[in-house]
Amino acid sequence: MESLVNEKRENQIKEVEKYRWVVWIVLAAVYVFVTFHRMAVGVVKTDLQEAFNVGAAQFANIGSMYFYAYFIMQIPSGILADKLGPKKTVASFSILAAIGSVVFGMAPNIMVAYIGRFMVGIGVSVVFICLIKIQSRWFYAKNFALMVGFAGLAANLGAILAQTPLVVAARTFGWRSTFVYMGVAMIVFAVLVVLFVKDDPTHMGLPGMDELEGRPAATASISVKEALKSVMSNKMTWIIAVSYIGLYTGYVVLLGTFGVSYLMASYGLAKVAAANLIISAVVGSMISGLAVGYISDKIKKRKVVVVSLSIATLACWIAFIFVKMPVAALAPFLFIMGFVMSCFTMCWTVSNEVNDRRYSGIATGVVNCIGFAGAAIIPVIMGNILDKFKSVPAIGYQKAFLVLIVLVAVSTAASFFTAETNAKNVYASK
Repeated sequence: MESLVNEKRENQIKEVEKYRWVVWIVLAAVYVFVTFHRMAVGVVKTDLQEAFNVGAAQFANIGSMYFYAYFIMQIPSGILADKLGPKKTVASFSILAAIGSVVFGMAPNIMVAYIGRFMVGIGVSVVFICLIKIQSRWFYAKNFALMVGFAGLAANLGAILAQTPLVVAARTFGWRSTFVYMGVAMIVFAVLVVLFVKDDPTHMGLPGMDELEGRPAATASISVKEALKSVMSNKMTWIIAVSYIGLYTGYVVLLGTFGVSYLMASYGLAKVAAANLIISAVVGSMISGLAVGYISDKIKKRKVVVVSLSIATLACWIAFIFVKMPVAALAPFLFIMGFVMSCFTMCWTVSNEVNDRRYSGIATGVVNCIGFAGAAIIPVIMGNILDKFKSVPAIGYQKAFLVLIVLVAVSTAASFFTAETNAKNVYASK
């Protein structure tokens, strides 16, 4: 009898370890759309400026509408992930994002384009936090940083699609049709979420991670007020959020807003050549998410990773803006830059490990909220500076990027005060 029980248990564990990848792949595929929309406007900058007859500042606002919406929704997204569950949250909000993408693609004027981008931002804002929540419910805690790295891999696939492939698609179908098609595709994936995603192994009659790892069961029956108070009164939440803001804002500016146009203006490159160089940074970021997460889990250290790569990121930004490099050196340099700046993924890991694990969605949401505030505001400030110096773009870009570099420097300083969790949840011991 005991052998039968053990055999059944082993089969159930195998089923959990098998089906978790079905759940993860579906949500990760939706996350590809999230980062595509996040980065896409930078590549079609000229098309948008011509279509709506706007300057750099108004163009930056088109991109920032996404981030304003994302900023507004980060804490609510955490609450939805923890209370309603990832499945219902992602499926319903993906439909809204799909509609927003179609509205943006068909926008007759700049105001409708703003509305479409805002709708997209609201719709996709829930996906990442729900993916992190799924990882905490379907995967072992010892692999948390590595799984965050895999999430980063999905994100960077979206970023790659938003570079040269988007240039080609926009030339072939037009930028408007491309965004309409992306909206239709999102509806398809919303249906896949409904069909295949389960919020927890227990919803399939299988043992959950709480049981498998011998920890107290976490349920959706949490007090939102208590959860918000717990996360937001934790000073370590805010320290890692400040560390995150400069790293993430820089990532967005390089890959999604001004990276391609800066390379075109500073090095006289064609759009495809500039987009291909930005892909070097994306590839570096993809590798970083996996390598940094794996190494951090292996050495069981978080702080040393965040500090060292933050310093390297600051150095790369200073070199990128103030040192004129041979064009041949740009691809390897941008690969390195993409690699080191993507240590912002470790900030999500740390935010979960310094807070009550029941509130993983809200903890991630608070940190993301700060990061997306930077990603919404800084590009607009940079756009205003570029408009002011449009007759001398070389000077304009240096002054605009200096704003970003100062923010990265602040984040680097904050990284020295982050908590060392030794790759485990330290909330109970704080």
